[in-house]
Amino acid sequence: MGIENQKKHSLGRRAFILFLSRRIKFAIFLFVLTGVAWYSERWIPVAINPEYPIWADFAVKVLALLSLAYFLMVLFWTYMEYHFYTYMFTDEAFIMTYGYVTRNETAALYHQIQNVNIMRSPLDRLTGVSQIVIFMTGSERDAGRSKIVLPAVGKTKAKLVQKELLVRARRHVQSSPENQSATISAPDQ
Repeated sequence: MGIENQKKHSLGRRAFILFLSRRIKFAIFLFVLTGVAWYSERWIPVAINPEYPIWADFAVKVLALLSLAYFLMVLFWTYMEYHFYTYMFTDEAFIMTYGYVTRNETAALYHQIQNVNIMRSPLDRLTGVSQIVIFMTGSERDAGRSKIVLPAVGKTKAKLVQKELLVRARRHVQSSPENQSATISAPDQ
């Protein structure tokens, strides 16, 4: 077997960069806004009111503090999402766990796996990760429940996970009781 049973696997270090890149845009905007406010302090008319520069300096410091606090919050939030996103292979199912406030655990029984796709967006290719989409048997009505998505797994590890899932799915379908009884009761031609 390629991947160990009962061992929790993390997404990889590059997943943190990908998660952070999706959330950091507003923090960057706040830092740019702080820089613009700091640079524009030069044009405050002192002749009209001598207290204007004091208030402008105070506003820039508050904006810088808010920008830093927001950035640290995004960093913490992203780390928590990355740290608690794990997956595991068991004898009967593939289990993915995510969420740090509300823990969600999703399992795909190997005999229900139909297809395992690897998708890579331009940002995924840039960071060297892949998205694994596991399609399972289910109705159109439950389309959201009939697939599992691992958002950011390293490129080589994604290929390994895909191969392992397909091998285990094939093995479980071939050894299922329904499949064995169908092959036994099939008439010879």
